[in-house]
Amino acid sequence: MEMKDVLKQVALQNGFSEEDVREEMQKAIHDAYLQKSPAFVAAFGDREPSVEEFLENTAMQVMGVS
Repeated sequence: MEMKDVLKQVALQNGFSEEDVREEMQKAIHDAYLQKSPAFVAAFGDREPSVEEFLENTAMQVMGVS
C-alpha cells in the first residue's frame, strides 16, 4: 500500500481530510524529533523525516524488516 493511500484511509476512517491528517502527523513527528529519543535517533539520525518516510520506516519495523 502506498503511503498516500494510508493517509487517505486514516482520514476517511476518522472523518478528517488528508491534509489534516498529514499536518497532525507532521506535528507529532516534529515533537518526537525535538525530544531526540534514542529510538527516534536510531531510526532517523539527526534529521526530521517526512510523514511518508516515518510511515514507511514504522511499517518496516512492525513487519520486522530492517
